[in-house]
Formats: sequence, structure tokens, C-alpha cells
Amino acid sequence: MNESAHHHKNDGGKLHELTAHLQSLITSLEDIVFEIDGNQVFKNVWVSDERLLFMPKEAFLGKTITEVMGAGSALFTAPVNKAIATGTVQEITYKHLDDLHNQWFKAKIKPVLKSSVPEDYVLVLSIQDITAQKLADMALEEAKLQLELSNMALTEARDKAEKASKTKSDFLSVMSHEIRTPLNGIIGIANLLKLNHTMDQKDYIGNLIFSADHLMQLINDILDLTKIENEKLELVLAEVDLFRLIKNIKNQFKSLAESKGVQLKSYVDDEIPQRLIADPIRLSQMLNNLISNAIKFTDKGEVSLLVKLLSTHSNQVKLHFSVKDTGMGIPPELQKTVFESFKQIQLSAQREHAGTGLGLTITQKLAELHNSRVILESETGKGAEFHFDLVFDIADNQESDDNATTLPVSAIYQNKLKGLKVLLVEDNLINLMVAQKHLEYFGVQADCADDGNSALQLMQGNEYHVAMLDLHMPGLDGFALAEIIRQQYPTVHPVIFTADIMTEVRHRFAAINVYDILNKPFAPEKMFAVLFKVARSRGIL
Repeated sequence: MNESAHHHKNDGGKLHELTAHLQSLITSLEDIVFEIDGNQVFKNVWVSDERLLFMPKEAFLGKTITEVMGAGSALFTAPVNKAIATGTVQEITYKHLDDLHNQWFKAKIKPVLKSSVPEDYVLVLSIQDITAQKLADMALEEAKLQLELSNMALTEARDKAEKASKTKSDFLSVMSHEIRTPLNGIIGIANLLKLNHTMDQKDYIGNLIFSADHLMQLINDILDLTKIENEKLELVLAEVDLFRLIKNIKNQFKSLAESKGVQLKSYVDDEIPQRLIADPIRLSQMLNNLISNAIKFTDKGEVSLLVKLLSTHSNQVKLHFSVKDTGMGIPPELQKTVFESFKQIQLSAQREHAGTGLGLTITQKLAELHNSRVILESETGKGAEFHFDLVFDIADNQESDDNATTLPVSAIYQNKLKGLKVLLVEDNLINLMVAQKHLEYFGVQADCADDGNSALQLMQGNEYHVAMLDLHMPGLDGFALAEIIRQQYPTVHPVIFTADIMTEVRHRFAAINVYDILNKPFAPEKMFAVLFKVARSRGIL
């Protein structure tokens, strides 16, 4: 045998070996794979288990799709013809041709070797069993249908949200707005009454504000949990004075602790840098949830918040946060479940506490967002300690906030913003009235518009320092109106006045350099703070 013949033999052996290897590989797949030519004649069949075929695989060879499938062949011949005509992959989903079999398949027709001669044209027809996925999809659709049928009393907000949005994120955005909008009216009017009331009305107003704030917290908890679970929540980092943040949190719970006869203590390590890069809202939320829980389940003794410096590395610090109480404690059998949604610690029928049971769940998920975890240590009757470690970048600016301008307290807000020209755009008449009355208390006689087009007409004939814009309005909404103001009225400072608390909203406004967003229901002091800042920058104060 000459060398050429020897090589030819080796090449043939390798080719045979490779072909056998490829056939073995294809056969190992769960799909059924056919090779057909341009005349739709079966040339090859690969299948891991011949029982998946309705006849022996040799019976397919040399026959056309029509000869094999009979009346059902049109299901396959049409996409095969289209694949040949266009040269592109075609896909179809179909149910088993025998109605007795509740099976579903996906067929993919892919041109492999194209040729003007039909006998030389090669296509691969692969068939995948998608029964499990299809049945799951159908079960989901059925569940959704049953839910719709059983819940005929959907709220108007739900109807609006479903029409306005095809994505879950948009649905939550509109839903939060719709729920919070009437709450804005309740809380806003209650705050107006707080400014001017008789002595016998004081307790009523206090109870009204407490109940409305409690309802708002429940809504926020549910929305936060949904956003976290759908990975829609992101940390919004800023320079934070940690010492001031802890002081504010302690002041917030001081009266609640005193009303129960519980001492509230805090300690922050002096070696911690004054200013860190953190998300103040989410860090506050974590500590608020833990302190609120500690006070709730402590009837005597103390609740303490400790922040300790663990390490400093380059431009980062690692801090240890601990909230400890001397309360009822948590028995071992319940310690694994306290971080689960809607779980609350109930030691007896008399020890029932209000709330969603979401506070610890959200705190744990916020810790995970910081690449950390909340650890619980407790014994029944000996109190509990929740602690976690977080890493923060150190801010370049280490000046204390102590010298910053202190805004007036609520009692002296009155008439402090005289001279500030404000345009208020709000389509809800109650919310319009609430905002207008607060502005009047601050000394601002605002021009009001109930839609975007009316607002533009007012802006053409008047000069304003601030335009407070509702986000969700029919026609020209807050997004579109803010963009027009940025482009055509650069001297007007837009403030978004909205019940929408989704992160995407802030990102979308940040893209057009709009950063002042007042969440409804708003605290009067927060509205004042935003307007106070604009008034100072314009030299009005």
C-alpha cells in the first residue's frame, strides 16, 4: 500500500469514527432529529429512544413528510417550504396529533446545506417535547383566569394600572400612585388641621395622623418587598453624616420609648469617619425596623443601638451595627422563621402586635443588597440582639453637618416663603387643595393648573421660580411637562410632586437633571425644605 492510499484509509477511518461520534452525540439528545432534503424526503433519523416514534425509524427513510404524516402533514410541509424559500430557521408549536395524548412539541426546521438541486438540499427537523413547560404555562393561565373571575371587584387603580402598563414594574408604579393619592388627601388635611385646631380636637387629629401613617407604612412595606423580590430595588448612594443619621433615628423613636417607660440609648464609635458614602434611606429603614421591633416587644428596661468600627482599609470602613433590647426574647423554635414574610412573634393571645410582619424580612433583604446578613441572638425572657456588618466608602468631604443651616421647626414655617412664585400642577382636586393650603401657610400664593396644557398656558404669561408637577396626569404627564420646562423655561425649578415611589422614576428624572421629588403623602417640613432651598438660591430669603 502506497503512502497516499495509507493516508486515504486513515482519513476514511477518521471520518467514519467522527460520523459515528456525531451520530452518538445527536442520539444522546432528548430531541428527535430528522434529516430531510429539498423534496421533503426523510434521509436520516436520530432518537435516543425509538419508543418516542410512532413507527420504526427505518420506516421513515426514503418517504416524504406527506407519505408519513398523511392528513396532518400540512403542519410540517408549510414551514419546511418557507425555510427553503427564505433560507431561515422556522419554528412551530403543536399538540400531539392524537387528541388522546396531552403532549406538546416544538419543531424547528433549519436549512443546513442549501442547493438549487432539491436532492442535495439538506434540512434538519428537530422535535422537542415541551409538555411540562406548556402544561405549566396553561396552569398559570388557568390560575390567572380563575383569579380574574373570582375577583370582580377589582379597584379602579388596578384597572388603570393594567391598561397603562404591560410590565410588572409599571403596574407597581401606577398602583403605588393610586393607593397613595387618597392617602395624601387624608394626611394632608390632617396636617392642615394640626396647624389650626381646638384643644379637644388634638387627640382626634393625632390618632388620625397615626392611623394614616400606619397604613402608609403597610403599603410601603408590601411595595418594597415586591421590588426587592423582583430585583427592582437599587441602592442610591450619597454622602451621609452617620452621626447625624443615628441622632435623627434616636430622636424619631424617643417619645415612643418614653411612652412605654423604655430607655432608648445609642452609641457610635468616635473613630468612625464623620461622612460615608451610603444609601441613607435604606440604612435608616433597616435601623428603623429593628428599633421599632425592639421597642414593640420590650415592656421594661432598655433598647440600645450600637455602631462600632471593625476595620479600616484604604478608603473603606467596615462597621458593626447592633440593636439590642431587654424584652420578651425569641424562643429558639421561632428564630428561624422571624425573617420570613408575614411572620410575627406571638407568645400568647394577649401579646398581639400590629404590623405586616414584613419589617424583618425587608431588613434582611436590604442587608443582602449590601452583601451582608442580619444575625439574631436571643433567649426567651432575656431580650434579643439583631446585628449586621456593612462596608462603606469614606467620603472625601469630612466636614460635619453641624454648621449647616437649620431649617425652622414646624411652628415657625408660617409666611417664611413670601415672594416665592410657584406654579402647582395637580389633577386631583383634594390633593390640589391640600398642597395649595400648605403653600399659603408658608406665605406662597400659588397659581394652580389641573393639567399639563393649562400649566403651559400659565407659564407663557407668568414668571415662576418653582413648578410643582404631579407625575400621573391625563394627557401631558409630569415626565413630558418636566422635559418641556427644562428645555423652554430653564429658569423655572421643577419639583416632581408624586405618589409614585419606584426607583425607575428617579432614574428617569435624573436623566433630564430633575432631582427634587416630593413623595405624596408629603410631610409639610419636607415641602418647606425643598422650597426653602430654591428660595435661598434665588436670593428671595
